[in-house]
Amino acid sequence: MRVVGIAGLPGSGKSLVASLFVKRGFALYTMGDIIRSYAKAKGITPDEAAILIRLERGSRAVAAGLGVRGGDAVIDGLRSLDEVSTIEDAAGRLFLVFIAASRRTRLRRLVERGRLDDPSTLAQFAMREYRELKLGVADLLSRADYILVNENKSVEELDSEVEAIVKML
Repeated sequence: MRVVGIAGLPGSGKSLVASLFVKRGFALYTMGDIIRSYAKAKGITPDEAAILIRLERGSRAVAAGLGVRGGDAVIDGLRSLDEVSTIEDAAGRLFLVFIAASRRTRLRRLVERGRLDDPSTLAQFAMREYRELKLGVADLLSRADYILVNENKSVEELDSEVEAIVKML
């Protein structure tokens, strides 16, 4: 079983990169789906849910809810070293890919994407980025097995890079 974790700040391209692993037969587990489901059940925003679920259930709560089973897996949206440890405790070795993109690029992508929980102003973006950093996303950069810079790359270029990563596993 090969397990790949995807981390990065909002708008870096985590979901796109995860989809390129799925294309190669990896099962997809999305941290954000757990957060959005929790937010809906509580009647709060996903940003509030990301903090509240960890306060109520601990820093490993989201990762523990994934239920990763056998076979190759890609986990989209890891936010902390505790989450990485939780996955490794359950599934063994995790290969961590950190997706990096400039602040300007990430903001543009989020505004264009227009998901309900995406920021529409620079102030909202700054607050979301701050919350992500407080959760520990930046700590994952130092733990990363591979850093993928997603700045002005085509999907084909990203696909080639993912293919190279899969060969490393």
